[in-house]
Amino acid sequence: MEPAQQPSLQGPVLDDSSLEWDLFWEKNKSLILAIIGAIVIGGVGVAAWFGYSSNQNAAAQTLLAEAKGISELQAVVDKFPKTMPAADALMRIAAAERDAGNMEKSTAAFRDFLTRFPKHPLAGGALLGVAMNQDASGDIQSAMATCQQVVTQFPQSYAAPFAAYTEAEILLRGFQIEEARRGFNMVVTQFPASPAARMSAGQLSRLGGEAPAAPQQ
Repeated sequence: MEPAQQPSLQGPVLDDSSLEWDLFWEKNKSLILAIIGAIVIGGVGVAAWFGYSSNQNAAAQTLLAEAKGISELQAVVDKFPKTMPAADALMRIAAAERDAGNMEKSTAAFRDFLTRFPKHPLAGGALLGVAMNQDASGDIQSAMATCQQVVTQFPQSYAAPFAAYTEAEILLRGFQIEEARRGFNMVVTQFPASPAARMSAGQLSRLGGEAPAAPQQ
């Protein structure tokens, strides 16, 4: 007598991974749906933030364009403190106060700029503005120290070679000829492609020395 044949199973059979996923979904679907909902809400929040930021910048730019004097420029800063137009307004305030002979107020505006926008492309220029105000006010030692700070903190900025040149020029005005010569040489060597390097070469020529050859690129 032949042994009875076992009936074969018909239809698809779930593998272990599918079964595991079903069990995981049933146990955790509430949490998963909550996370998805949070992501969606977060995405909406980010989009809203970008829209708000864009509107803020547009409004700030309009107010800046209409500003006629220091008080109106300050209004841009006060109303839209974290926008790029506010940064522009602070630099204009600093320049206007300097032109009016108000060095302390000019320096305060430059320092306010540096506090609010430390990573701004013009941050090196703002610090150089502080140095130039210190020089104009007769605080020579502070001016030289600030120039050195510009070169150290913002070596890749447009302000760095001008800061180094300004320091050498201060030394020259103080009849510290050899120190000034070394300063001008440093500008030519370290910043060969800058306008300050050409100015330094001119100073070296007047001092009776040759400018060092620019390093090979």
